[in-house]
Amino acid sequence: MVDKLPWLALRSIPGVGVVLFQRLLRAFSSPAEVFKTPEAELRRVRGMTPAIAQAIRDFRDWDRVEIQISRLTAQGIAILTQDEPNFPSRLKEIPYPPPFLFIRGRLHAPEGPVVALVGTRAASYYGLKAARRLAHELAARGVAVVSGLARGIDTAAHQGALDARGRTWAVLGCGLDVVYPPENRELYRQIAERGALVSEFPLGTLPEGKNFPRRNRIISGLSQAVVVVEAGEKSGTNWTVRFALEQGREVMAVPGPVEAPTSAGPHRLIQTGAKLVRDAEDILAELPPASLKAPAGGADGPAEPARAARPGHFELDDPIMPFLGAEPLQLEELVQLSHLPAQEVMSRLTILELQGLVRELPGKCFVLEH
Repeated sequence: MVDKLPWLALRSIPGVGVVLFQRLLRAFSSPAEVFKTPEAELRRVRGMTPAIAQAIRDFRDWDRVEIQISRLTAQGIAILTQDEPNFPSRLKEIPYPPPFLFIRGRLHAPEGPVVALVGTRAASYYGLKAARRLAHELAARGVAVVSGLARGIDTAAHQGALDARGRTWAVLGCGLDVVYPPENRELYRQIAERGALVSEFPLGTLPEGKNFPRRNRIISGLSQAVVVVEAGEKSGTNWTVRFALEQGREVMAVPGPVEAPTSAGPHRLIQTGAKLVRDAEDILAELPPASLKAPAGGADGPAEPARAARPGHFELDDPIMPFLGAEPLQLEELVQLSHLPAQEVMSRLTILELQGLVRELPGKCFVLEH
C-alpha cells in the first residue's frame, strides 16, 4: 500500500509544481526518497533552486499533512497516486501528469473506453440536446463520459450519461469540497454516487481561472477522444483541444448552425481536420470494438433506441407538461406560459424528449409524443 503522506507533503512545498515533482520522481523513484536525499543531490535536478532544496530538507510540517489526509478520509475522498495500479495509464502517459488525484466516487475500469464531451458554458438548445444525446448513446455502449461539470455542454454531457445509467467522470478546477457552479449541487451528488469526481487540487481550492487549463489537460488525458459540441473562437474549450492534440488524442467536432457564434469553434476544427460527428456511431468507430458493449437488440437486430432513465425531478408532473399537447408550441411560448427561465425550459424539454414523452418539430416547436 502506497504511503500517501510524502506525496502530499512534497507537493505542498512552495515551488514544487507538477513539472519539478515529476523530475524528482524520475531522479529518486519516490517522494519518500526525495525527503531522504542530501541537499547537494537535490540541487542537481533541473529546475531546482537552493531555496526549494532547503525547504525539502527542512520540511517538518508532517502533522498538517496528516490532518489534511484525515479530512479527506472523513469526506469520503480517496487519494490515488501514480504508483498505484489503478491510476489511469492514459493519464500517466501525458507530459507532466498530476502526481496524484483526489477522487470522490469510483473510477470504474479506468482502462476501458473513455470519451470527453466538452464545449461552451453559453450553450444553445441545439448544443445541449446534441451533448445529452451523444453522452446517453455513448454511455449505453459502455463508454465513460468525461467532462468538467461546468454550465452548458459539460452539464448536459454528465446528465446524458447518468440518464443512460452509465459512467461519467467530472474533472474539477477546484477542491472536491467546493461545488462549482453551485446550481450543479444535485448533479455533483449523483456523479459522486454513480461515477467519479476528480481533482488534482487540495480541499478548499477555489475555482479560479488559472485552474481550468490545468483541469482541461486531465480531461483530455483521461480520454481516448475529445468531442467538441459547441464553442466560440476564443472558448476555454480550445485549451482542451490543444492538450488533446499534444497528447495524441483523437479530436472530433459536432457541426452547428452556420450563423451561430458557438458553431465557430467546431467548424474551424472540422476545417483543419477534426472528424465531423453526426451521431455516437461516428465516435464509436474510432474506439476499439472489443471494448464496447453490444448495441441494444443483439443478434435479432437493432432495437428501439434506449429511452433515458427518468430522474425524479423530470416525471410526468414536470411543470411544462401541462402546456404540451397535440398542437405544436414554440420554445418562446413555453417560456412565457411556464414562467420558467429559457435555459431551464430547454433542459426540461431535452430530458422529456429523451424519455420519449415529447417530440421536436421544425421551427423549435414541441408536441406530446403519442
